[in-house]
Amino acid sequence: MELLFIIGFLLAILVGLSMGLMGSGGSILTLPIFVYLFHIEPQYALDYSLFSIGILAIIGSIKPLTKGLIDLKTTAFFLVPSLLSVYLTKRYLLAAIPTQFHLAEIAVSRNHVIMLLFSIVILISALAMIRRRKQVEISAVTMHIGQVLKIIIAGLLVGVMTGLVGAGGGFIIVPSLVLLLGIPLKQAIATSLFIIGLNASFGLVANYQLLNHMNWPILLTFTLITLIGLQIGSKWKDKLEVVRLQGIFGYFLISIGILILTFEIIQFVNH
Repeated sequence: MELLFIIGFLLAILVGLSMGLMGSGGSILTLPIFVYLFHIEPQYALDYSLFSIGILAIIGSIKPLTKGLIDLKTTAFFLVPSLLSVYLTKRYLLAAIPTQFHLAEIAVSRNHVIMLLFSIVILISALAMIRRRKQVEISAVTMHIGQVLKIIIAGLLVGVMTGLVGAGGGFIIVPSLVLLLGIPLKQAIATSLFIIGLNASFGLVANYQLLNHMNWPILLTFTLITLIGLQIGSKWKDKLEVVRLQGIFGYFLISIGILILTFEIIQFVNH
């Protein structure tokens, strides 16, 4: 048990590194760490993830915000629909999933549904990161109605993922800002952190009654360690080829996603 905890805390550094370097990926790792290494039930681990990622992302976006790297007008187009879908997902969609129900003669729990959905999200995230290696920034363009609608749709999707499986959605936010609006990658990463931080914080507040279930020593220790990784990642960001790192990290996420999917299917079948 103690060994699993040590591994979980070591992986917290990787969570912070990912967020500092790429503005995404960290939130994808937090849920399985809390579920499989700290043995937190998935329905509660969602809020552990939101707490850690919320603090991590907000702190990570403070410096870029003071330097004017975050376009608040662009952020608003993404953030407003995202916050709305976070609230609706946490309060209604997640609550609508029964604690336990039967599929044919097999008992299915809400925790199984959450983790199966999460494994699908992690695989989509990984493929998006790998594909992003082949994408290049476009020249800055004037925002028109078609782009605004695409940003709003992306914001809604990010909000659903944040509310349903605790994922920040940086793998959608960053390429959306770069490819749709022509925002430079460095600025898009900073904006992604800001949006993720506000989304996660709002999602946690929307489900505040679950805060009583928090194991605060584990959660605060994990969060503090992620901040160390964040500082390291922020310093390395200008020295490393971030796009190539995203591709490598994408392949790593594919292996994690397949492991989670396989484990949950086995658990589901044998339940």
